[in-house]
Amino acid sequence: MTSNLWPLLRVQLKTSMRTSYERMTGTNSPWGTLLFPLFGLAFIPLLIMFAAGWVTLYFRLALIEQQHLTLVLALSAGQLISLAFGVLYVISVFYFGKDLPILVPLPLRPGEIVLAKFVGILMGEYVTMAPVVLPALAIYGLLSEVGPLYIPMALVIYLMLPVVPLVISALFTLLMMRLTSLPRNRDLFRVLGALLGIGLALTIQFISRMRQGSVSVDDLLTNQQPLIQGLSQYLVTSAWATDALKAGSPSLGLPPFLLFLGVVGVALVILVLVAEAIFFGGLLGSDETRSAGPALRRADLVRETSRVRSAGWAVFVREVRLLNRNPSFLTAAIFPPLMIPFFTVLPLTQPGGPLGDGTDIARLANLPHIPVIALGAMLFVNSISTVSASAISREGRWFWISQSLPVMPRVQVQAKLLHSLLFYLVNLAVLIGAMLWVGLATPRNLVVVLVGGLLTSLVTGYSGLLIDVIRPSLNWTDPQQAMKSNLNSVFALMFNLILGGVIGLGAALLYWLARPAFLPGVLVILGLLALVLGRVTVALADRRYMEYE
Repeated sequence: MTSNLWPLLRVQLKTSMRTSYERMTGTNSPWGTLLFPLFGLAFIPLLIMFAAGWVTLYFRLALIEQQHLTLVLALSAGQLISLAFGVLYVISVFYFGKDLPILVPLPLRPGEIVLAKFVGILMGEYVTMAPVVLPALAIYGLLSEVGPLYIPMALVIYLMLPVVPLVISALFTLLMMRLTSLPRNRDLFRVLGALLGIGLALTIQFISRMRQGSVSVDDLLTNQQPLIQGLSQYLVTSAWATDALKAGSPSLGLPPFLLFLGVVGVALVILVLVAEAIFFGGLLGSDETRSAGPALRRADLVRETSRVRSAGWAVFVREVRLLNRNPSFLTAAIFPPLMIPFFTVLPLTQPGGPLGDGTDIARLANLPHIPVIALGAMLFVNSISTVSASAISREGRWFWISQSLPVMPRVQVQAKLLHSLLFYLVNLAVLIGAMLWVGLATPRNLVVVLVGGLLTSLVTGYSGLLIDVIRPSLNWTDPQQAMKSNLNSVFALMFNLILGGVIGLGAALLYWLARPAFLPGVLVILGLLALVLGRVTVALADRRYMEYE
């Protein structure tokens, strides 16, 4: 296996890096490297935010001499991130990569193909974990009396940290794809399997937090209950990595460090053995475009082809089917808007949180700021959705079909917007449900949130479409790149945050200068933004649609 693995791994890494470079810079020219400092500047606020949080946590834990819990929480968060996102990455890279028809006929073992693709996924996880884990490792190393091997051991631990969670995700995916390699409804089974993996990760996290009981820093300061006892039950590798890094001498930190590396090695061996046994079985038939079913009768064909639909509705139906029939598209569209609010609200409901200690939130319902805050939350949740920001990119190399349709580009863009609104309305329903739960759903608040939520959905939908119209990413090699790895979603998020700042500034001015017109004025601002963004987007689409290659 080793003779073929290194060349295959080198090709996979080069292809991944070249694709990422072209996707980030929008060009294959070496001059595109000059744009990388700008991308780095965009993530500085995020790094500062996490670093400030870890510094605060470190000093509060230092009061009870439990500074090492900073490492436990950071490393555990990194592993949970890898586990949660792992299913999405693995199912796309393992089974929907465009290089599989080339690799499978070659004299390569299944384990070699899986391991090479696994390393490519691992590279992406380093970027995902970096804002959370790296600031914590740096802060602990600067503020604590660490041993001389802290830096090299911390580097190795960071590189190996996502391996075990990704192996768990990969094993789940391999088994799922092998079991669902059926002649009927294979796409449905794959979507449900991916959603089951997401649900499993959420359930583990929820049970973990419930089993831990009081996990806030205030409770630690009061009861002095080490959090490591709870986390080590589920993420034992994080506990070993913490023991290796917190030790003051190499002789104390080396045994848990070697134990951590040993588990990582065993996990990789298990992955290779399972891949050797079942990878090709799950891959068989994965390129089928139509599940087996009853033969189409002539009468059915006549009935289907004789049905008349408007151009806009036909394009909308095509958008729905394009996303729903691809497991990578569907899971990437559903997952972030559900996962991020879940992990945001869950800590608030724990003992010591604002929603978990009996605080009467309903008494704030009549404040004029409440519906505006709710709309701000919805704007953020809509902004992390990739549906609108990848609406054109998802068509990929088949975009020529849209260019050939006798339908105006503006009509196609409006159909894509309507499709995005389906997902945003789910966010609106969740928001209204949350307001009902905490007692903030007064008639005034419901009216403002309902109308403002629809307008906010139009704003975020048009902003994502505008970014994708300006720079569509049509040259992806696997479906995951069109959604999860598409930088258009990052640009759309940044653009929406800027719009949120504009809306917030306008709302503040209205509150100070014309308080009775505060809430209606916010709705007017949202409506004007939606109108301007809509006109700019459709006008730009009419001009650029035929220019894409």
